Amino acid sequence: MKMEIAFVDESGNLALSAEISRFVVAALVCPQSRAIELHVRRARRALRRRLAVSELKAAQSDPATIRRLLIAIAEEACEIYAVIVDKSDLPEGEAEWWYQEAIAATIASAVERHPKLHVLLDKRYTNPHQRRELEERVRLAIAHVPDQVVIIEQGDSTAHPGLQAVDFVAWALRRQAEGAEEWAAIIAKRIVSTKTIRTK
Repeated sequence: MKMEIAFVDESGNLALSAEISRFVVAALVCPQSRAIELHVRRARRALRRRLAVSELKAAQSDPATIRRLLIAIAEEACEIYAVIVDKSDLPEGEAEWWYQEAIAATIASAVERHPKLHVLLDKRYTNPHQRRELEERVRLAIAHVPDQVVIIEQGDSTAHPGLQAVDFVAWALRRQAEGAEEWAAIIAKRIVSTKTIRTK
């Protein structure tokens, strides 16, 4: 059975901050991981000439690096799914609920089109109970998809270059949601689905 892979990460946070009004979860769905991982490794090698880089993060990268990696992602046969959370009315104490809701909704959008999927999530929780709770939330969200076979893995982005790639995708889509279009325009041809949800 051939499975595709989905790298899933978020950009922004769910703190009540006027500076960042959007929280974005993105899934980068690819036929296999090798090509995307190679792009990230090449970008890291290029930066090592000047910096000690163990992990690429869009928020800590210069514009030239961001642009090169987004262009490389756009040239691969991958698809992008995203959920944008408008957190301007986020109820106090509900941040984790909405985080899990956004993760589950993003993965569900991908699984509806790709029912045989290995999902690799950037690990948020060290607590095993919270990790199980998140996986159960995702399983519930995809239960309606017939004949689906979905593996869910929560991993460390330093060990998985594909998670570093989707960090750039999520960052670009959050910037777009906040009014800066240029970065998301680079990957526009790969975007299949974006949904916005409000926390009120």
